[in-house]
Amino acid sequence: MLQRKIKVCHVNDLAVGRAVSFHNGIAYNDGGEIKGYVNRCTHMGGPVSLVSGRCLFRCGWHQAEFDPKTGMRMSGQAPEGTALKPIAIEIAGDEVWAVLELQEEFE
Repeated sequence: MLQRKIKVCHVNDLAVGRAVSFHNGIAYNDGGEIKGYVNRCTHMGGPVSLVSGRCLFRCGWHQAEFDPKTGMRMSGQAPEGTALKPIAIEIAGDEVWAVLELQEEFE
C-alpha cells in the first residue's frame, strides 16, 4: 500500500489541548501526544472542529460531538459507537506529519 506524508504544522504551533485542520484531517494535541483523524463526521461526513474552551470536536452540519482524545462519538446524530477514523501522525524534528494511505486506484 502506498502512503503519502502531509506536513500538518510545527510542533510548537499545536499547543496542548488545541487542534489544527489540514488537507482532509484534523490533529489534536492530547497532553503532548498528537493524534490525527479524518475530518469527516460519522453521521453525514461534515467537518468537525474543536469547540473553544472545551475538550470536544463538534460537527458543523448537525452538531454531533466527538472526544478529541479517542475520536469516539459522544453525542448527537452520529451513530452511537462510531468514531472518527484515525490518521497516523509522525514527528520529525520540529514538524508534525500526517501519514495518509492512498486508495488502491493510486497504487
